[in-house]
Amino acid sequence: MALESATPGAEQWLDDLPGGRGDLSELPPAVIAVAARALRVAHRPDLAEEAVARVQSRNGTWVVLHGSVMTTSGTPRVAVIIEAANPARLYPMLMSAYRLTDREKDVTELVLQGVATSQIAAELFVSPHTVQQHLKSIFDKTGVRSRRELVGRVFFSHFEPCLRDNEQRVLEDKPVRGEPWI
Repeated sequence: MALESATPGAEQWLDDLPGGRGDLSELPPAVIAVAARALRVAHRPDLAEEAVARVQSRNGTWVVLHGSVMTTSGTPRVAVIIEAANPARLYPMLMSAYRLTDREKDVTELVLQGVATSQIAAELFVSPHTVQQHLKSIFDKTGVRSRRELVGRVFFSHFEPCLRDNEQRVLEDKPVRGEPWI
């Protein structure tokens, strides 16, 4: 599989992906995997899957790759779109990485929004004691001891690298990546 064409910013994205090379002589493995999945899905309409991957780049930012087969009369061609991952795309992956239950994910999402225990209990139709039990389990699984540490862990482990990357890009007079919240 070889690169046929790319947008001006694609070279930097491809170089930042694990396995990427500045000369684009080889595509990063994540791009090849998404392209292959897109081809498989195109040939098997019964498959209920998307050609999407979330990958952490070398500089610590998360990106999303989307693959799609282009309509053509000849050899199938695949387009892979690379974009900065916004928090809504990252959240499910991060919570799964910590092996949180569905209810623990619900509680974590509300904690990250700054919702108080009593409000979480009311919204989830459980007692405040149950919320505290979920928090204890969340803290154990994520290796933190408080709500503040949980927010810090999520921010500094997953979103802060994006901000640092954009700061460096501004200093180098390069365009910033992603939306303001990335």
